[in-house]
Order: sequence, then structure tokens, then C-alpha cells
Amino acid sequence: MATLKAKFIIEILGRPVEHLEKSLSDLIEKLGTEKGVSLLHKEINKAKKVEKTDNLWTAFADIDLSFESLPLFLNIVMTYLPAHVEIYEPDMFKMNAFETNEFANFVVSRLHNYDALAKRMMGEREILISKLEYIRKGGDPKVVFATPEQPSQPVSNQESNKEKPKKDKKKKSK
Repeated sequence: MATLKAKFIIEILGRPVEHLEKSLSDLIEKLGTEKGVSLLHKEINKAKKVEKTDNLWTAFADIDLSFESLPLFLNIVMTYLPAHVEIYEPDMFKMNAFETNEFANFVVSRLHNYDALAKRMMGEREILISKLEYIRKGGDPKVVFATPEQPSQPVSNQESNKEKPKKDKKKKSK
């Protein structure tokens, strides 16, 4: 297959502004060094402050790329997630069954990874909510947020009362 040429718009959001501009430049350079990808043209725009935010900036770049194959193009799109994509060469192309299967499996793999990440985040959210609810009801934050190095277990009132007299007796007898 002949090479495929496309225009990408890559946009990023963050702070500080210096880091944002460097990150965008580095991302474009990395994209241009991907195997089978050639960077034909790049235009990086100056970062602009996002209105109604404290120190949050956005920057975008308009780049032209050449790809050795359609599956490579599709993989790069899924990996870099540009804000906009426009193929301008060739006008038409064919993809064989192997290439179609390869890309479909790549997409399915990505979707499974995103699904697993979303489920993990929802589980962690539920745990955090239950811990915050425990604290809201008067629980000890040290118990909730104990580190693995210093585990802290909730102690019932009966157990804590039993331990205190033993310590007090030793102190009094000396």
C-alpha cells in the first residue's frame, strides 16, 4: 500500500505553562520517531490560559504525518488520541482481513484495559467513600488511613479498657 498522509491536531491541558509547552513539543517529537511514521510538518501554537481557571493552560499543535500503512495509522490514533484527524492522501484505500483483524483486536484490547481501569477506579471510590463515612460518623482517621508499615486496627472499648489498667498498675506500683 502507498503511504497514508494525515493531519493531526494534538491538544493538551495543564500547568505550569512552561511544562505544558515542553510536553507538547516532546510528544510531537516522540510521535515523529515512531517506526513507520514520518513527521512532515509541525506548527506548535503558544499556550493560552483557560478562562475562569486558576493557572490552567491549553496548547495545541497542527501536524502533518506520513504512515506506512493504515493499521499503523489506526494504532497511532488509538495510542496518541489526537483531538482531530484528517486523512488527505490517498483518497481511497483497501484493508485486507488480516489488517482488519489486527486492528479490531487492538481496539478490543484497549477497551478491555479501559474497562478494567474504570472498574478499579469505581472500586477505589467506593472504598474511599466508606472510609470517609466512617470518619464522618466519628471514627478515628488514623485507623482508616494507616500505612502498611504501621498498621492500625480498630480496638473495641472493652479491649482498650482492659489494657489501660494493666499499664496504670505498673506505673502506680513503682
